[in-house]
Amino acid sequence: MTRMKSGNGPSDSDELVVDLPKLQRNTGVPAEISSEWKPDSVRATHSNAILMQVEISLEAVSDRITALGTAILHWTAQCRRCLEATSGSTSIDINEIFEKGASEGETFELPLGEKLDLRPMLAEQAMLNLPVAALCSKSCTGPIDTEFLTNSSPSNTGENPEEFKDPRWDVLDQLKFSDD
Repeated sequence: MTRMKSGNGPSDSDELVVDLPKLQRNTGVPAEISSEWKPDSVRATHSNAILMQVEISLEAVSDRITALGTAILHWTAQCRRCLEATSGSTSIDINEIFEKGASEGETFELPLGEKLDLRPMLAEQAMLNLPVAALCSKSCTGPIDTEFLTNSSPSNTGENPEEFKDPRWDVLDQLKFSDD
């Protein structure tokens, strides 16, 4: 078993670029990779990946490279109820194959050069595991009532509906629809 070093500096993601000929010469001997990576460009509409802690075992098997392991994705997001900033982590199981002539969406393309960069595969895993609608806590009740007037609808208060009308929508009152 080959052990890749675990780093703590800004070049930690260099450990995620593997010497492909060395790996292929040692068929059946796993290479263990332990690294942290800051995927700066991985973000969704309301969430961002900030760090991935990776433990992967790479192994050359015939003309393929298998990647098995786990990653912990640390993320920040906006709470879907109160809209405040929140953060969390998600555990990801890694079970991927790199091969020549990869099947779209099934396996990853094995590069022609001497380096196998694991970051594109990890970026895809991060995107798939970012929260779509995060919560700051299970008990979050949402925004304060007076902040967004959530319980002040005209039907509940008996007040004039025009007081609650947003002037930005006035142009829609001019629309006329035909019965065609």
